[in-house]
Amino acid sequence: MSFSRDRVRPQHGVYALGAFCLGLGLAHLVTEGEGIGTALEAFVICAIALLVVGTGYGLPNRPVSRSGKWRALRLAAAVAGSFALLALAVWLIWALEGDPSEFTFLLAFATSLGSAVGVRGGLHAVEADERLDEARDLTKLLTINQRVLRHNLRNELTVALGTLDRVERRDHGPETDDDVRTARTHLERLVETTDRTREIVSIWNTDRRETFRLRTLVEERAEAVGAAHPETLIATEFDGDPRVRSHPALPTAIEEGIRNAAEHTPSDAAVTVTLSTDRSGAAVVEIADTGAGIPQFDVDAVEGPTETPLVHTQGLGLWIIYWTVETAGGTFELLENEPTGTVVRIALPTVEGS
Repeated sequence: MSFSRDRVRPQHGVYALGAFCLGLGLAHLVTEGEGIGTALEAFVICAIALLVVGTGYGLPNRPVSRSGKWRALRLAAAVAGSFALLALAVWLIWALEGDPSEFTFLLAFATSLGSAVGVRGGLHAVEADERLDEARDLTKLLTINQRVLRHNLRNELTVALGTLDRVERRDHGPETDDDVRTARTHLERLVETTDRTREIVSIWNTDRRETFRLRTLVEERAEAVGAAHPETLIATEFDGDPRVRSHPALPTAIEEGIRNAAEHTPSDAAVTVTLSTDRSGAAVVEIADTGAGIPQFDVDAVEGPTETPLVHTQGLGLWIIYWTVETAGGTFELLENEPTGTVVRIALPTVEGS
């Protein structure tokens, strides 16, 4: 029988931790006699255990990611273990002083209290950490859009409007045709920039996830780019066919990476797209070109905490890849190819059983 990670949820772990603490309370009641003091001690332990169970019941409604909830559970277990070790140390001190009593209560109480403090404190800590990360990402996203709207769009519109002004002031002829083509080129760039900016915002605003077979996806995107750039050979290499669960924009992100490589590769060279699985089990897509490489300010903008203050990234396609991979819990890297060119490396967690 295969173990399905999807069936075991973080709240199940919290329930198990609470049940363990509840068992400690009942064990204390059974082993330490029937006195009123023992009953009260057991009641305190069981009450704390029920607090842990109650936290698990409300866990699905907490604004914390699944991985964050697992992290909070690990923190709770670590705190519970630390409290238990502290209780053991206190009991050893008492034992050395000739009073080795109350061991079971001390251990059960400390473990239960540590579990309650750990699970609730851990959730608050993880939630605050994720909110901070979200705020940083949002700041980065707003900075990108602000700079794009202020710089890229304004420049493109200025060129287009200036060209059209010249068209209006003279008779039609060969020069007019050239100006019209120039205007059309810049306006098309403007439309493309607007579309890509909108795509980036939609990635941020969409929580929906889809399951993709990467081999099929890469093959389809490589064929699409190859049809648009027949002068460039696009070679594909596959090692397996992993499945990933990602943002619906993943096909666009993969195509952006391949298209960027095709546009920067000499006509007599090839773009190589490889699909493999690394040691951690993540699916890895590498897109390698032999062109001049991605400008350093584009690399700095994507890999830095915010866009650099003196330059702006021209490669909005890189941001589409970045945000798509980021929301899927993967990693995105820009590496140098040998002897020249760039390698776009995308690593995504795979769906179990793929």
